[in-house]
Amino acid sequence: EKTWLPGNPRTAPAEFWEFVGERSARGNEVFTIEDEEMGEGIQLHFYADSVARITTVREGKGGADPEYRVEYSLVDGMSGYRNLVSAFVRGGCAALDEHGPWMSDAAEFERARRRRDAD
Repeated sequence: EKTWLPGNPRTAPAEFWEFVGERSARGNEVFTIEDEEMGEGIQLHFYADSVARITTVREGKGGADPEYRVEYSLVDGMSGYRNLVSAFVRGGCAALDEHGPWMSDAAEFERARRRRDAD
């Protein structure tokens, strides 16, 4: 885990990609960047050319687990991942709308991924 704070001389995307570069050679294929204050994050799935955007719907209270909304999208190469990370850093999950389509149904997403891989 690595934390980036505003005022850091390096941009959040630069820090994130350095973190990924240092760890991806060890077989890590899933990386997450979060905005804890906003309760949002994106999870990059390098093994499947896909991404998940995660938003907190309801905070956990009184020992209850929080409730999250998870939506999936396909990614076209490393430039697609870079665009998603930059958009997320600039505007959170809302800034990712134009990078869809986003699917909340995991089975629907898996079918879309398999269709893409078959082409």
